[in-house]
Formats: sequence, C-alpha cells, structure tokens
Amino acid sequence: MDGVNGSEPLKSRYDRRVLLGLAAMTVVALIAAFWITRATNPLRGDSYEYLYFDASRPVGYPAFLALVRLVTGDVVLAVPAQILLLAGSLLILSWSFYKFFERPWLSFAFHTILIGFTAMWGQSALLIAEAISTALVAIWCAQLLRMIRATPSLRGVAVLVTVTGLATMVRPSLVTLFIGTALFLLVALPPRDRLRALMLTGAGLILSLGATPIARLLIYGSASTTSPVARGVLQHTLFCPPDTVPRDADSRFVEQSAAPVRRYIEAAPPEMQAQLRSSYSTLLRFGLIIPVLGRRYDLTVRSQTDPYLGRIASERVKANPSCYARSVVAEYTRMAIFDTELTKQDARRFNQYIEAHPPVVVPQYARLPGDEYLEHKAAAEVRNRISRIQPRPQDLKGKGRYPLIVTLPIQLLFGGAALFGLLSLLALPFQKRLAPPLRQIIPATAAMGIAFHTMLAITAIVEIGLLRYLVPVWPIVCTLFAISVVGLIDAWRAARRQGRLPA
Repeated sequence: MDGVNGSEPLKSRYDRRVLLGLAAMTVVALIAAFWITRATNPLRGDSYEYLYFDASRPVGYPAFLALVRLVTGDVVLAVPAQILLLAGSLLILSWSFYKFFERPWLSFAFHTILIGFTAMWGQSALLIAEAISTALVAIWCAQLLRMIRATPSLRGVAVLVTVTGLATMVRPSLVTLFIGTALFLLVALPPRDRLRALMLTGAGLILSLGATPIARLLIYGSASTTSPVARGVLQHTLFCPPDTVPRDADSRFVEQSAAPVRRYIEAAPPEMQAQLRSSYSTLLRFGLIIPVLGRRYDLTVRSQTDPYLGRIASERVKANPSCYARSVVAEYTRMAIFDTELTKQDARRFNQYIEAHPPVVVPQYARLPGDEYLEHKAAAEVRNRISRIQPRPQDLKGKGRYPLIVTLPIQLLFGGAALFGLLSLLALPFQKRLAPPLRQIIPATAAMGIAFHTMLAITAIVEIGLLRYLVPVWPIVCTLFAISVVGLIDAWRAARRQGRLPA
C-alpha cells in the first residue's frame, strides 16, 4: 500500500460509516479543544525564537509560521491551523488502525484514547513546536501501519522518509524516527529493496539535518547555528556538586548560584526533589545565569550565551560525571512512566512543605535587550500579553493538573508502551518463530519501540523531563500499546484454536 490512508478509496459502505464515526469524534474533540484553549496566551518563553527563526532553533516550525504569515497575513492563525492539522493527523492514524484490524469498536476505543489526552490540546494552542511534532509522529505511525498490511513499496518508503525528515526539521530529537524507520525497513522489506530504501533514508537524514544551516544562509547570509543543548545539560549539572573547585570566574559564579539551591533540595524529601529541580532550573538558568553572563560579554540574545554555557556545562559534567549520569537516568525513567507531573494530591503535599520550609531566593534579572525586544515584538504581532519565563519565588509552588485517578491510566499506557517496545526489540531475532498475528506487527512495534526509547534518552540527556516533551510521543505510546495488546490477544486465540493452549 502506498501513500496515506486517507487517499485510499473507501471499499464499502461499512467503511464509510466507520470513517464518519471517527470524523465525528474528531470534530467533537476539535470543538472541545478550541473551547478550553480560547483564552490561552499563545506565547511562551521560547515562542519568539520560533517566530523570528533564532539561531538556536531548527527551521521546521519557523517555516510553518512563516507560511501562515505569508498566506493569511496573521501569524496568530497558526494556532487554529496547527490544531486542525493535529486533529487531521490523529484521524488518519485511527483510520489506519481500523484498516489494519478492521474492528470498528476497537478502532473507536483507540481513537477515544488518542484524542482524549487533554495536555496535547493544551500544548497545541501555543506557538511552540509540539503540535506540529505530534501531528508528524501520528502520520509516521499511520504510515507504518499501512506498510505492514502488505509488502512495502519504495513509494511507501518515500512517504515514510519524507514524514520522518519533516519531523526532524521541526524537532531535532525526532531524528530518532530515522532510527525506527531504518530498523523497520531492514526487517519489513525484501532483500532486493533494502539497499535502495536505506539509501533513501540516509539522503532524507542528510537533507533534514542540513535544512537549518542552508535556510539561515539564504535568509541571514550565514549558516552558523547554536543549540539549546548547552542550556539543557547545564541544568542537570547545577544539582551536582563539582569534585573540584571551579577555576574561572564564570564557572565560580554558576557554582556560587547553584550551591545554596542544591543544599536546599538535598534537604527535601526524596519524592519532592525532582519537582524542586525542575522549578529551580528555570529560576537559575533564565532568570540569573543567562542574563548575568550575557551582560558580562555584551551579548544581546540568550542564544549567544550557548557557547559559554556549553563550556561551563562541559566542565561541570567532567567534574562529577556519575552525578550527571544518574540525573539523566532518573529523568529518562520519569518520562518513560509519565512521572513528570504533580498530581493534585502531590501538589498539596509539596506546597505544604514549601510553606513550612521557605525556599532559597534566587536573584532575578531582566532579560537581555535583544530577547526583551523580540518578546515585545512577538506580543505586538499576536496581539497578546508578554510571556515571562522568570517565575517569582512564590511560583515554585506546585500546580497539580490532574488527580491520581486521571494520571494513573496514562502512566500505565506509557509504562506498557515502554515495555512492549523493549520486548519487540528482543523478539526481532525470533520473528519467524512467532505466531502470525505477532509476526506481522513486530516490524512496526520494534520501530516504534526504538524510536520511543531513543527519543526519551536524547531528551533526558539534555533536559529535565517536562510534560511538553512527552506530548509528541503520545501517538507512539497509543499505537504501540494498542497493536501489541491486540496482537497478543489474537496470538493467544489462534493458539487456542490450534489446540496448543488449554481451552
């Protein structure tokens, strides 16, 4: 099967009814999404870096915003546009799920879960890359389902690689989709087509990675870029005591700023330390360290501090590598089981602790002048208020979005997807020995599994886990979990029919 499922002719009136039902559910989700986000300020602390294609951002999402600005004359219309694109991609994924299993009620249940993740719709109302990233991941999953229905063709490979390349240009951590794509092609394609398919995949990877410097060269006359990776690695190290005394003034300043906070966090109960690290990370980096270093070196925007932050972060990692490694593993684990958000119950306990143990006050400085100018420019363009990323000390208090009864099912889905992904990778060498229902889905589940785990690993290396980083993996979580469970049930039923299991 080639292309996207939505382009396939509907084969029966029954199919049309299923598609109409899925579409109706999507429309209801759309109406709810527009309603609950109607008063949302679309600007966040890094929105202006996307709006004006900062050197630290990949080209994909700025290109989308530029296209909306060019076509409509009003960039704020990117919000409804990306919500519509996200809804359409989820519909395509659920339709692909139905065409693979051809079980209507199972497909309706899958679609209900897929569109029911309210955090996804909340993020889609912001001028950040999460909505477009999630939409492209959903299309990637849908194309995998299409390609395991029959022998994949090179045209289908081209679609898969194109979607993967676009996703990488929107969100660099989605480069892991190339790993999943390559694994899928090695397992699912006949030997005669593998080399050409892998060459096509390699070409897509090169083009997607080269798109940003080429775009900056064409627009600004310079291909130079930076990366927020340094800011991310630094936040891990802020909570690691260095084994040696920092020598230069910048490193000493960072350590002097971090040490009191670190002592406060170390004295807190273990179950509260992750939330404290997340909250203090923003205060330390964006409210103190970046503004001070930027003014020390006469810099105008925060992305220009990335080389300085990179040097400091590298020194701190070398000064205590085991602490950094433990922090990365902890964040990876938290994200893999969706343990990044406080429940309402957790938030109550956390805030009681904050009130009883007044937090360390971190001095806050104004943004660098270029950042301040661009933020005001963004606010004027979208006709909304300025977004401030420096929280006040009282903003350290936790804000639990959901009760445990809501977060627990999501945690089970994430944990189940993580487990099924690993099991699929381990089962690859034994694929031919598996029951037909499992043999058919293993190429897709293994591809999703490796994409899921490597995506979270890359994120954990450079970030402290936040909800927004988990939104783009939601289509993988739902699809991987659902087809694995259904495949196992079908294999069990087939074994019972054949008498290999007791009735």
